[in-house]
Amino acid sequence: MSKNPFAFLWADWRGRLPHRRYRDREHRSRRLKGLFFSLLTLILGAAYLLGVAWLVVRNPRGQDIFFLAGETLAFLLLALLASDVWDLRFHHPRGLEPPGDFPVDIFVPCRGEPLEVIRTTLRAVTRISYTPFQVYVLDDEGSEQVAELARSLGCHYLSRPRAGLPLEDSKSGNLNFGLSRTHSELILVLDADQVPAPEILTRLAGFFRLPRLAYVQAKQSFFLPDGDPFYNADEVFYEVVQPSNDQANAVFSCGSGVLYRRRALEEMGGFATWNILEDVTTSYELLSRGWKGVYFPHALTQGLAPHTLAGVYRQRFQWSLDTMRLFFWDNPLFKSGLTFQQRRHFLLVMLSYLVSGLVVPVFCLIPLLVYWRGFHSMLGQGIFYWALRGGYLLATILMFRYLFFHRRPLKQFKIMCGLFPVYGAAIVAALFYPPGRKPRYRVNNRQPFAASGAWWPLAPHLGFIFLHLTLPFLSLWLGWALPRLVAFNAVFSAVIIWVLADLVLAAAGKPRWHPARDPRLVYGA
Repeated sequence: MSKNPFAFLWADWRGRLPHRRYRDREHRSRRLKGLFFSLLTLILGAAYLLGVAWLVVRNPRGQDIFFLAGETLAFLLLALLASDVWDLRFHHPRGLEPPGDFPVDIFVPCRGEPLEVIRTTLRAVTRISYTPFQVYVLDDEGSEQVAELARSLGCHYLSRPRAGLPLEDSKSGNLNFGLSRTHSELILVLDADQVPAPEILTRLAGFFRLPRLAYVQAKQSFFLPDGDPFYNADEVFYEVVQPSNDQANAVFSCGSGVLYRRRALEEMGGFATWNILEDVTTSYELLSRGWKGVYFPHALTQGLAPHTLAGVYRQRFQWSLDTMRLFFWDNPLFKSGLTFQQRRHFLLVMLSYLVSGLVVPVFCLIPLLVYWRGFHSMLGQGIFYWALRGGYLLATILMFRYLFFHRRPLKQFKIMCGLFPVYGAAIVAALFYPPGRKPRYRVNNRQPFAASGAWWPLAPHLGFIFLHLTLPFLSLWLGWALPRLVAFNAVFSAVIIWVLADLVLAAAGKPRWHPARDPRLVYGA
């Protein structure tokens, strides 16, 4: 490699750029195409918004103003995507070789998970091929069975109830309890249902040769049924968003499979306790204090993910509530210590929740109002509208193709839209939990193998689907709207039904497991 620090400026069309990053040459073509179609999407999207605004301003109605506002918020989300995720950074699967073995404390916090789940995780932890490390089971349930299991496997057992301490701050309080009673330089946090690979520490510890590195987050993987109906693999986040966060030093801690530097945690007073979960908020605080985070884009743990609608709702509600509390009460735009890039990357996830929770229900409701009231600002401007919208949509599809390179962005989009009741409730709830008033934490995997459960959470989806199927015919029969307006509007209804039906079908189906991916066999359930 050239010793000239400015050599990267002298690349020619043959691609003789000296590549300093792993997989940089391989992804250059995709990166440039992603950038091109991102810029094209922004140009066509801006033209579309100006066109719609011109039609709405000529004859403003409440429903059309809400439609324009929703389209504007969705465009802002696309703008953040376009500016944030076209440039990714990858790391070699071997990680970095540590100059010496950093001593590591492994924390396994638990609170009422099934004993067979904890046993499987601890057995895998004891097989980690690294020295020196010690394992600490942090049991907020105070279970004698868990204590015996920990001792039988050579693990240390710590419990706040047994120490006579209150269960304050849920998981973050439990981790801080472990932090105060241990001493190693690095701390690996593993959820009780996350089975680690034997090489997890040998592949992550070497990154701590880097100065001011506070944490390394490994990609998470899960035992999933065929087809992954609820998109728990979250490929867009783990394989695109997080590598883009890595190049901007805006990596999210995901709470498990993450290796921390003790000195960084102690400098900020321990794991963050302000939010329900410690993960995102801890990384947010560390980055704002000038520390760095790294994302290791290779799975080194495999764990449980909710396979019922109720479990998905509970998990996603807690994630979005934490994120939206940061948005309302500690917004990255005003957070001291963050760079402009970091602010954008944190806002991307926050804005995705806002679009799902606020814009999707507006888009579902507006066509119904059009059938009933018989008016739309685009009436008589169908060709003009579809020309603008068609170009914008095609550019967006091409942008997604190169930004997300076969990571099922359509599935991500459908699930994000389908979860609008969860994200909408989280947005509202976040307004009622300012600093000093913390929401209640609920453990997700107390019954990880439970049956599907109730259907009532799908009431909004089924209600919208029913209305979009019936109101077009009712509008024609009763003469509420002109036939051409009903036909124009029916296109939106068809798209809404197609999108919302995905979550309904996912909840209705019975999970089918490949034997190698069946968690009931892995965990002995």
